[in-house]
Amino acid sequence: MSKLWSRRGFLALTGSVALLTACGSTESGKVAKDGSVTVEHAFGTTRIPAPPQRVVSAGLTEQDDLLAVGVVPVAVTDWFGDEPSAVWPWARDRLGGATPEVLSLADGIEVDRIAALAPDLIVATNAGLDEQTYARLSEIAPTVAQPGPEAFFGPWQAQATIIGQAVFKADEMAGIVADVENRFTGIADQYPGFAGRRVALLAGRFDGDGIDATPPGWRTEFLTAMGFEVADLGTRVPREELADALDGLDVLIWTTADDAERAALEADPAIAGRPNVFCDKELTGAIAFASPLSYPVVADRLPPLLDAALS
Repeated sequence: MSKLWSRRGFLALTGSVALLTACGSTESGKVAKDGSVTVEHAFGTTRIPAPPQRVVSAGLTEQDDLLAVGVVPVAVTDWFGDEPSAVWPWARDRLGGATPEVLSLADGIEVDRIAALAPDLIVATNAGLDEQTYARLSEIAPTVAQPGPEAFFGPWQAQATIIGQAVFKADEMAGIVADVENRFTGIADQYPGFAGRRVALLAGRFDGDGIDATPPGWRTEFLTAMGFEVADLGTRVPREELADALDGLDVLIWTTADDAERAALEADPAIAGRPNVFCDKELTGAIAFASPLSYPVVADRLPPLLDAALS
């Protein structure tokens, strides 16, 4: 998995707004009489016999879900950003000084390294698991796979829900998810001028002959909750069609990572002079992670930028 994909690919990936199979059963995530929990996911069910003590975060974003409910993983998987221990600022304090081992998905899941860590739970809801790899991981420890058909980037609520269940913190996680959702709907009341305004979420730099865009779906749900109408530009806009595609939009969000990317976009005649919001590295990462810990950063920082651009 290339660094370019790992930073940009989320823009083109969408999922159903509804929670998927992990939340479909009233028994999933309930503590049984023997003290165990059974969690449903794309490859069936996984029984976790007791609250886990050594958890491996095998996918791109699961560390945030674990840390949100106070579970410090023994290993995390690096996505992008070159952050210490592959944990971003919004979650770093929750490590409590721990330094998890950092895994990579560049050449697939590092099964042997995970085995050497002797985990008692592997969470891999955003790891691109296939059935063969799931079977290999399940021989090491109880493994929780993606909640639905999306191998990567299923709905954030569904991922958070089954991870909360797997670490015996289902109720706590449900409250966290509800709080995040309520923060975005509250923004609609705080900024009534957002209602009905057309917005696009776009990659922070050109990739070849075009630029990636995020079509309406769960990854833009936070914008809809704030009152915006998300424009459907498809997943990629050719450079020669960009100006026409952006005409008529009220505000543009660019997931830039540094000043050089912003400068390059501002110098493009199809972009210059429009109502643009250029994200810095942290805000770009927070939008990309779409987690219970990163979305509060988005809720705090993005609305004032959007309001200023619209003004």
